[in-house]
Amino acid sequence: MSPIQQAVLLAVAAAFLFNLEASLTKLMVGVPVETILLVRSFGQLVWVAPLLLRTGPDLLRTKQMPMQMLRGLLSLISWGLYYIGFLHLTLATATVLSFTSVLFITALAGPLLKEEVGWRRWAATLVGFAGVLLVVRPGMLPMSWPLAASLLSAFFGAGIALTTRSLARTERTGTIMLYIGIFTTVGALPFAWGGLAWPGWTNALLLAGMGLLGPAGMYLWIGALRLVDASAIAPVTYVRLVFAAATGAVLFQEAIDNWLVAGAALIVGSALYITRQGAAGRVSPPPPHAVPGSSGSAAPDSHPRSACDPSRR
Repeated sequence: MSPIQQAVLLAVAAAFLFNLEASLTKLMVGVPVETILLVRSFGQLVWVAPLLLRTGPDLLRTKQMPMQMLRGLLSLISWGLYYIGFLHLTLATATVLSFTSVLFITALAGPLLKEEVGWRRWAATLVGFAGVLLVVRPGMLPMSWPLAASLLSAFFGAGIALTTRSLARTERTGTIMLYIGIFTTVGALPFAWGGLAWPGWTNALLLAGMGLLGPAGMYLWIGALRLVDASAIAPVTYVRLVFAAATGAVLFQEAIDNWLVAGAALIVGSALYITRQGAAGRVSPPPPHAVPGSSGSAAPDSHPRSACDPSRR
């Protein structure tokens, strides 16, 4: 099997797991968002634990602790808003809005990273935001908190991608994933503590599955990016929208309207264009020491991951 074929399979599997994670979240009954966020954060630590046991304290070494803290804070905020959106919106709508992260990356890359953003990428970004207007239809639909939460999650997800670009220069993937888990767990615990209670066996199983599926999807996506550039598999990533629409229709009886289809076409199309333009404009090769496995140097978002997946994770 060729590298591109392997990457495609890994990307499809990651999209499936991310959609399954969101679906399990929607199936929960009466579980506070704070508890969901805490379990997802702790799941990150569980996923990294075997690597920490193999590597030892060396995995904790970092040259950019303030940036690690900022990255963790952004993850905490983005994840919390992400789950609010998926709990209250249709799977397809929340998934589409999560794809807007790449639009925010383009808008922020210039002023924050001093990157040159050409007029073509700016034009594609504006087209993408026009797609957002079609999805949320201001004036026709009420601007609800879940809609705003999904867009804000994508905005903070852009911050995740930008901070991780900085971390990727010196930090290993395992180190970044470990500190994400540490800071999000520590940050979520005070908010969740007062509402912690046994949720029942069904919710407990759903929480456990959700907490492990998010990091698992991240791991598969990193594996795909180690094989090929993000721009090569960007179209495959949007199969998640198909999974979301199908799951929403079967499990939650959610309908897809023409406004959502039109908006999704503009958002996905502009994100694909921006991803490919960004890949064409990169001149520096990936770090030669980025080898397969979560202990490599390439970080989860060191490629334009958010352009292809919100998970902004």
